[in-house]
Amino acid sequence: MDALEGLTILDISSHIAGPYTTKLVADLGARVIKVERPGGDPARQLGPWLGDEPGIERSGTYQFLNTNKESVVLDLGTEAGRAVLQDLVPLADLVLVALPPAKAERLGLTYDAIRPVKDVPVVSLTNFGNAGPYRDYALSETVLFAMGGEMWSHGLLDREPLKLGGMAALMQCGAMGAIAALGGAHAYEVHGIGQAIDVPLFEVQINSVDRRSSSILAYRFTGRVNSRPPGPSAGIAGGIYPCADGYVEVTASFGNYWNRFVEMIDDDTFRAPRWLDPMVVLDPTAKEDADAVVYPWMLTRTRREIWEAARNAHAIVAPLFTGKDLYEDPVFRERGLWTEVEHATLGRFPMLGRPYQLDRTPWRIRHAAPMLGEHTRAVLDEAGYDAAKIDSLYAQGVVA
Repeated sequence: MDALEGLTILDISSHIAGPYTTKLVADLGARVIKVERPGGDPARQLGPWLGDEPGIERSGTYQFLNTNKESVVLDLGTEAGRAVLQDLVPLADLVLVALPPAKAERLGLTYDAIRPVKDVPVVSLTNFGNAGPYRDYALSETVLFAMGGEMWSHGLLDREPLKLGGMAALMQCGAMGAIAALGGAHAYEVHGIGQAIDVPLFEVQINSVDRRSSSILAYRFTGRVNSRPPGPSAGIAGGIYPCADGYVEVTASFGNYWNRFVEMIDDDTFRAPRWLDPMVVLDPTAKEDADAVVYPWMLTRTRREIWEAARNAHAIVAPLFTGKDLYEDPVFRERGLWTEVEHATLGRFPMLGRPYQLDRTPWRIRHAAPMLGEHTRAVLDEAGYDAAKIDSLYAQGVVA
């Protein structure tokens, strides 16, 4: 049995945040009916590509974000398409919508519009919320970082602020959306409560553990605004160091971190009285002098050798792993970091595995991400459409 078996979610979302929300619950056993626009979820156009060959079914991003889902293609720009969507609502125990508020209202995808059809929870992933003067503003990963406050302290003091790479903010928004969805599903199943659940992506990021909440609270309580550091690392020795086969990251500020690092390096240079003075961290030449010892030590050792030495000394050092390292690491493989999926046209290929373990209702990938429109006919049949009506909708281009 799967943990969320019996829960059906109608998913009107695309790209990153919404699909990650529904992936998390689908991988725990929920049934997710994914409504795609004609041409498909834009995530289908994002790399990396399986075998480095682009294609609508070959996007690694799409494949990861949409495991265990069913795909129905509907043209919601048509009245007939919107009518079909309304007929799918009775199949669901929860509806997830990730659209601008004005568009959701126009398409009848708000809680108030869905409630007369079936009073289920409606999780609405919005940019800035369903109300207020910002509600119709567009949003991107960069906007999340910039307006979210903490981008101001990323980078170096004499350079412009920076954001973290990739789509970390949108992925975290999806994770928070999944928590909101589980709360809504629980209230519906246990208490019979249908409700509107607003998950503003911007507010998720304000509450993010990525230093944002602490930095915002710091201003509230102290009046202090975080600033960018003057140099690439803090402390006597720290930051990224090259080694024989790549790079390692080091934290070696003054105190126990530094003492453990000295034990790892085991060089008498660092046992001189100079390095025992707490004020050495303010000496502008200290890091340069320390690096003159550290670089040669690092460059004669591999990441694994340095990591082993760090563990023996309890020093805070980590190897910088590549995707290849993670894929081939036998420990992570044994732990279930990787699994494989079978796709109807792509064959068998690797997929990231379980993020957590449930002993009796395990996380699992039951099937690969759906092909575009793979389940349209079957879902419409389930919703009560006869074959002639379904054929007519296909002929009109309302479904695909």
